[in-house]
Amino acid sequence: MTQPCGFFSDGSSGPAESEQVTKGADAGVRRTGVVVVGAGIAGLAAAQALRKLGYEVVVLEARDRVGGRIWTDADGVDLGAHWIHGTEGNPLTELVEGLGIPYSYVGGDSSYTGGFDSLTLFGPDGRIANSTVKNRTLELADQVLHELEQRAELARRRGHPDMSLSGVIDEILAAAGHSHQDEQAIRYHLNVILREDVAEDPDLLSFKYWEDGYRVYGYGDSVLHGGYQAVIAALAADADIELETPVRRITLGDNAVRITTDSAVWDADKVLVTVPLGVLKAGDLLFDPPLPERKQHALDRLGFGTLNKIALHYSERFWPAEQYVYGYLCRETERYPTVVINMWKSHGKPILVLLLGASLGRVMESWPDEQVRDYATTVVSDIFGAETPAPQRVSRTSWSSDPYAHGSYACIGVNASPRDLDTLAEPVEDRLYFAGEATNSYHWGCVHSAYESGLREAARIAGDPSLYAPPSTETARRQRRDIDRMKRFARMRIGHLSLDHLRERVACLNEGVDPFGVRLFAPLVDGDLETLASMFDEITYAPGDLICREEDPAHGVYVIAEGEVLVDFGGVYEPAVMSTGAVLGSHDIFYDARTTTVTAKSAVRLFYLDHYRYKTFLYAFPDVMMTMLADLVSRWEQLEDVLDAATLAGARRLLQPREQA
Repeated sequence: MTQPCGFFSDGSSGPAESEQVTKGADAGVRRTGVVVVGAGIAGLAAAQALRKLGYEVVVLEARDRVGGRIWTDADGVDLGAHWIHGTEGNPLTELVEGLGIPYSYVGGDSSYTGGFDSLTLFGPDGRIANSTVKNRTLELADQVLHELEQRAELARRRGHPDMSLSGVIDEILAAAGHSHQDEQAIRYHLNVILREDVAEDPDLLSFKYWEDGYRVYGYGDSVLHGGYQAVIAALAADADIELETPVRRITLGDNAVRITTDSAVWDADKVLVTVPLGVLKAGDLLFDPPLPERKQHALDRLGFGTLNKIALHYSERFWPAEQYVYGYLCRETERYPTVVINMWKSHGKPILVLLLGASLGRVMESWPDEQVRDYATTVVSDIFGAETPAPQRVSRTSWSSDPYAHGSYACIGVNASPRDLDTLAEPVEDRLYFAGEATNSYHWGCVHSAYESGLREAARIAGDPSLYAPPSTETARRQRRDIDRMKRFARMRIGHLSLDHLRERVACLNEGVDPFGVRLFAPLVDGDLETLASMFDEITYAPGDLICREEDPAHGVYVIAEGEVLVDFGGVYEPAVMSTGAVLGSHDIFYDARTTTVTAKSAVRLFYLDHYRYKTFLYAFPDVMMTMLADLVSRWEQLEDVLDAATLAGARRLLQPREQA
């Protein structure tokens, strides 16, 4: 382990004080053990962790304040980071509780602040949408998102080239032929998820990887009563921080890493760079020698989005106190915000906050103050009526114009992937380190992303793994969204099925067996069976019709409702005749192709469910997945018995591509 002070792992002698002034040819050069570039939460977390181990750490910050993209103004408005996303299990929750910083749970997730169920949505007529209308907007969007994810999964699995997310969205919408009002409803939800959460336009996001592998903590967001600045103040306490000191160049010398600022030159044994991705992409910080080619390519591919805010400050509240979020679909959604946040509910302040992401937020930065006021008050008047009072003042953010940010947070651009975030996190020569939300491939774009990365690099610098453990209690965000969409789809479908029809489907599933006699759905209770049964479509075939052919692409699972089919296993097993209740193609989901040929012997009525929804169902009900896997293992053991333990040359061939990858 690197010694915390006095001596370093390379044998060099550390300074006795927090800094030294070098004599001789480099007279005036200041010396310390570790320099952290940037006093955002990543840099402050790393600096605090290293100081506790005895390291001499100096933090250099370009701004006249600490916090970086965390900035709470005098009225308590968080101009940058605002929420603890995913309260349960989040390390920030543990941090603020340990510091005694008060916070409140507001629910929802990073996209639907406060939760869509709790949101009051104002529609094109300026009225509150009733639950039927409101839920229909989400059902329409779910259809598009389901199709989008199906296509993305296929593209990832088959290695198709990447493209912009917008290209696929536009293609799906064009094929659907929605009315203008319905398309506006769909684009509203896409803007909630992409523009106001991911903070970028879909034409700049990767179709294949825009949220691939993104992990989330427990459901529900929280806000800090005094704003995020309270966390920053606690982490910055007693730290050696030099403000208004922008770093211009970092040079990897033979004996030290040299940091050049506008006012001084520093030599350090190790340097941790925590500046925003936008600063690195802009080339504002020079590296000598230049960063490795693969790291530079990762920088070029990754995107950096913008999320701006407009805050309207009133002398007193004139809106309902308890409603936290108002949804705004009164005008063209591409030109207006999707939500208005009520700070009275969370902070007891008569302030309304509008979120404007991506190009909408960037364009707003160029507007004159009067245009911003007119725009924001128009939104408020559409919701609360033309007689609403004028705000005392209106404030706004301009993150993309900020020379020390150039935006808000990272996103996965076209041809990029989360692996580029890992590449960005890689040290250079074990002397130059990188932290910040854009270096965290578990989850980027959040405060906890940056905080964790700072601890990660402190652990790496100190050689002390106790400082950081990778997240282990999270859920993939795409999987969570898929499950939520699946459940909403099931609720919607149940409402359109007669009770007798639903009972018929449940009975088929309850007694259903696959061709090998396994009752796949035996672990499910009736309520779970109803969820699954409601999602199936119906298909009919005439006698002699080919239902599926072995080796053809597989897209879904079948359950026989009526009639008989012949199942041909390609000579591996004897052909079998299956009837009502038989489950066909369930294991094809693992192979991406049909493993049997199925032909209708009589007139046949089938229930059909596409593999993507079926896979999502398995995520939500893993007992069924375990039954399927147990069946596969059992059949593999039977195959070994038949072969009498003969060596399978093919097994080695199957492993070789994985070993070479």
